Amino acid sequence: RGISKADLWKFGIGTCKTGRFRRRMIIPSFDADGELNYYVARKIDDETSSMKYLNAKVPKKNVIFNELRINWKETLTIVEGPLDLIKCDDNATCLLGSEIREGYEIFNLIVKNQTPIILALDPDAIEKTHKFARSLASYGIDVKILDVGNFEDVGAMKKTEFLEAKKRAKRWTQESQLFHMISKIKSGSIV
Repeated sequence: RGISKADLWKFGIGTCKTGRFRRRMIIPSFDADGELNYYVARKIDDETSSMKYLNAKVPKKNVIFNELRINWKETLTIVEGPLDLIKCDDNATCLLGSEIREGYEIFNLIVKNQTPIILALDPDAIEKTHKFARSLASYGIDVKILDVGNFEDVGAMKKTEFLEAKKRAKRWTQESQLFHMISKIKSGSIV
């Protein structure tokens, strides 16, 4: 996935030779005070026969992944997972899935700080993307949507490709959601 040595240091990525996390890439997360608040351990090959991910046993709605690195006064890019996050520029976080809503700690801090947002979720989460954008916009948040084009997700992009896509991110409006809904209508007669 094009992870560099610098990325390993920047994100504190590690691995284990033995035990439960053997042959897994471990990506830690730190809260605003620099304390470990979450981790994701992803298997690196098929030699490990168990689940693809082993995650910390913490409710995801309470976690802001790598909050230590977030500037709430600058535009914040939100992606789905840590491997996507590695391809982003500095002010970014991941949802540890594809869920963000009222009551989630990240949602509360975005609204509190009126943080402008770029949603860069996977193409298969476009319906959720529009739902989240509408919800955030209802609180006066400036929301843009990043189109990953033909890539499966941000993690499949090179950093330069992500930065170019970020420049093209489009401001979300109710009209953009309407156009999206219209584009899904299949033409032809009903039989």
